[in-house]
Amino acid sequence: MPMLNVRADHLTDSGPGRTHQELAQYIEGHVNRVSNGRIRDLRVDYTDDRILLQGRSRTYHAKQVAQQAVLDLTDGHPLLANQIVVS
Repeated sequence: MPMLNVRADHLTDSGPGRTHQELAQYIEGHVNRVSNGRIRDLRVDYTDDRILLQGRSRTYHAKQVAQQAVLDLTDGHPLLANQIVVS
């Protein structure tokens, strides 16, 4: 499976120096901006075959906003796992 293709910054699979950790941090920052910080303890894990969202939210809407932010950023990554807990 190809690496993340982020439209906003035109990152490609051959982007120099882009590690999985750097891409996860970029996604995490984007989710924080789009969700206005409504996801507490947000953590993003990125591998070649999946993106995992973890954290806590007070509403399902904020959880959905976070998920949609990742989908928009990655052109609909096929293996996005949203494990944000609503409490």
